[in-house]
Amino acid sequence: MKWVEYENYHITLKFLGESKTALSAINDKLSLAAQACPEFDLTFCGIGFFPSRHRPRVIWIGTGGEIDKALFLGERIDTYLSEIGFEPEKSRNFHLTLGRIRSDKNLDSIQIQAGEIERDFQSIPYKVKKFYLMESQLSPQGPKYLLKKEYVLQG
Repeated sequence: MKWVEYENYHITLKFLGESKTALSAINDKLSLAAQACPEFDLTFCGIGFFPSRHRPRVIWIGTGGEIDKALFLGERIDTYLSEIGFEPEKSRNFHLTLGRIRSDKNLDSIQIQAGEIERDFQSIPYKVKKFYLMESQLSPQGPKYLLKKEYVLQG
């Protein structure tokens, strides 16, 4: 198991990939999305695996709370970014990646421990007041995330 470093925890609203679109155009559209969306509360709940519990490669914790408002934010981001050529997301599964499973060794143990953590876990709601445009740089040591811009929710 390779655990995600604390400083790299994040919830992805939209992955932009490599794009030739000017940063200023992306910034303008994300600013419009922030203006249209209110603050909201989220909680963490439920542990899961991608692609499935039977063939896990990623362990994650899901989100609860005001998911409708989080989805609205994602929808607004898609709407505005589609005006400059970005494809809308087909679906959203808000989650926080905890780790990547590197081999099938000890899978039963990992799943048992995940179940125990999930059973005892209690989340405190947290207020989402802003989102960020980040650049990810991949290296052999792992990803590094660079803050490009902060957007305050104002809706």
